[in-house]
Amino acid sequence: MTSMEDVAKKAKVSVTTVSRALNDHPYVSEKTKKKIYKAMEELNYYPNNVAQQLRGKKTKMVGVIISYITNPFFAYLVDAIEKKTLESGYHLVVLQTQGRPNLEQFYVELIQKKQLDGIIITNLETATPNIIQLVHEGKIVLCNRYIGDEALPIIRIDEEKASYEGTKLLISKGYSKLAFCTGNVMNPHDYRFKGFLKALEEHNITFDERLFFEKTLGVEGGREFIRSIATIEVSDRPDAVFSNGDEVAAGILSEARKFDIEVPKDLAVLGFDDNPIASLTNPEITTIHQPIEEMGNLAAELLLANIEEKSPPKPVDLETKIVYRQSI
Repeated sequence: MTSMEDVAKKAKVSVTTVSRALNDHPYVSEKTKKKIYKAMEELNYYPNNVAQQLRGKKTKMVGVIISYITNPFFAYLVDAIEKKTLESGYHLVVLQTQGRPNLEQFYVELIQKKQLDGIIITNLETATPNIIQLVHEGKIVLCNRYIGDEALPIIRIDEEKASYEGTKLLISKGYSKLAFCTGNVMNPHDYRFKGFLKALEEHNITFDERLFFEKTLGVEGGREFIRSIATIEVSDRPDAVFSNGDEVAAGILSEARKFDIEVPKDLAVLGFDDNPIASLTNPEITTIHQPIEEMGNLAAELLLANIEEKSPPKPVDLETKIVYRQSI
């Protein structure tokens, strides 16, 4: 394994000079630094990052915690975050939890171990005291979703308003037996569900809790939804579904054909996110567009401003809109 001594020998300087160059010491000339860096490159030598951190230097690495990397929403969100971090000279580490709080906590501890300068959490599962403290210190930025009890700052759309408007659209089209799909469980702090219920209440529609489908994720979750309602008497089946995700909606459309359920005649389907898949299905999916790129940019800018102790970016209104297609 190449050592600092090997670099010093090749560059024909002392080990102390190499160390000073790595720590950007003013006593080392630019000419000498270039010679040392060239030797490092030729020897494929990288300094001990942990040792640098213990001396107070930043890692220039940040993390983003997501639940499922297979979800296109997170793929586009991570893409936006990484572009912004790279622009600022930071590298991004993608950390997947698959909904497991223990993994989330393990990743958060990377900050205290000085292996990451900060983390963006895109779907907070559990707000532990440690996470709450790091949020207030600016080392963690919350983005996208959190449905816990604590009043924590988070970069997100107005989920209640978005789902309220989407549900109102379904009702305006004459649908009254509405189902609700979520990747979580029933939670009083789920703003999407609150907006859904608000629209129903305004139109004096009673929600049948048997039509609440929890832990419905991805294409397979949508297929399972259809298999579930297929066991219900036709007169009691929902005539519309708030699918809470375009992948779920795509799964619903795919499976509906197998059970001779025609969309939207027998079942209207509303998606969420406006991922590319929404315009590739037959029929195409009416969905709620959210500004994923803007959300990722703002989260990255805020975290980097905190790390660099600079002024935070100006707040941005993350507006949603309904994209009208053929599934309603």
